[in-house]
Amino acid sequence: MVAYSFQGKRKRVWRSDLADAQIAAEDACDNIANGEHLSLTLTNTDRLSYLRAQEALSQIAVKLDVAAQEYANAMTLLGGRATVTEACREWLKHHISELPRVEVSRAVTECVQQAKADGKSAMRRKQLSNVLNRFAENFNVALQDISPALVSPYLAQMPLAERTRRNHRDVIGFFNRFCVLRGYLKKGTDWLEGVQKYNARKLGEISTYTPDEMKLLLNSADKRLVPFLAIAAFSGLRHAEIARLDWGEIELADGAGESFIEVRADKAKTQTRRLVPVKDNLKAWLLPHRKAAGKVCPFQNTTKQLLKLATAAKIKWRKNGLRHSQISMRVAESGDVPRVSDESGNSVQVIRTNYLRRVKPAVAAEWFSIMPPRKKARRRKLAGAVKKPN
Repeated sequence: MVAYSFQGKRKRVWRSDLADAQIAAEDACDNIANGEHLSLTLTNTDRLSYLRAQEALSQIAVKLDVAAQEYANAMTLLGGRATVTEACREWLKHHISELPRVEVSRAVTECVQQAKADGKSAMRRKQLSNVLNRFAENFNVALQDISPALVSPYLAQMPLAERTRRNHRDVIGFFNRFCVLRGYLKKGTDWLEGVQKYNARKLGEISTYTPDEMKLLLNSADKRLVPFLAIAAFSGLRHAEIARLDWGEIELADGAGESFIEVRADKAKTQTRRLVPVKDNLKAWLLPHRKAAGKVCPFQNTTKQLLKLATAAKIKWRKNGLRHSQISMRVAESGDVPRVSDESGNSVQVIRTNYLRRVKPAVAAEWFSIMPPRKKARRRKLAGAVKKPN
């Protein structure tokens, strides 16, 4: 019998022979000396659990207390929504997969082709092609080798204006997301993480046209370009929005009824549908060209046609000048900036800082009274007319 005191209580351990009793006594002394008192109080059930845990952990060489702490942390994070095993399986599903090594040039080709299949505008496809082909020329590597550390100096060293570099950055971000959706990159991959953001636009002088200049542009324009010019000058739609506009989205009421242009959400820059009122002079310019359906502007490259027109009319072409003019004239006419903001699809702040130039109400009235020239009366031909006698 081995007899000793533990936590104020008398303990006795029986063994069948003296040798075993001596071993038990030595174990008790060692445990007491090392302060491991609790090991002496394990019940048979606790001892069995301990042995099973040690056996399970022996396969990964992790100590029992470490495993218990990790498990407790995991269950705290999950908050009862899933087991540790379920969480691990979900993580493996999204992160441990064999990704194909695809060259940047190949992915660029697929991205541009997909943009065409999705019905992106010719201008958008051209932008994607120009930016991404340049990107592929500079990065002749696999997609997995691209990182923010490479993209950042690439953009910073471009000999381009800040607005243009912002456009390149946006397109690269679009391409990054495309590659993730295609399964070429892991979910969560972000090439632009920590990459400098560039200003969208440096504010300069807000340039507008005078009523006389607008008359000259309209009267000098190819008749196919007239609806584009009139809508831009008298309703303030963006050039890209007019390029996507269909005649079926223009309501020209007969008589004195209300007319408007519907800018659908999928055609608006802000992805928000809006109704733009049609002024009487705009209605007069559009009526001779009205169709039941079809594109309002038939030109593939409208900018080229506008520059050609400005040269022929001997007027300096001002970028966004038509939109600047319409918004400035509309504010001068109505005195209601929030209303003009709603019609033009911009915030009040952007209207004030980017588009608005103060003009006199009289000039605005002249602007919205620009009408198409009247048709000259045809001369009657009197065949075989006889002069009256004196």
